[in-house]
Amino acid sequence: MRTTINISEDIIKETEALYKTNSRSGSVENALKDAIRFKKIQMLKNLKNNIQFDEESVKKLREAEMNETNDSH
Repeated sequence: MRTTINISEDIIKETEALYKTNSRSGSVENALKDAIRFKKIQMLKNLKNNIQFDEESVKKLREAEMNETNDSH
């Protein structure tokens, strides 16, 4: 897709140098992919801090699954 955006020449040159490419489109696409990946990792880290596990319940579920596996053999 073709899109027109205004980005400073300094940012473009630095991006091209970081990604070792002479293609502006390739450099910008790689930088955007990295930005998306970074943001998703940040979101997962934040989510991790908000989830609480009842470790005892998890242990009981694992034991029950192991017993089912052993009983079926």
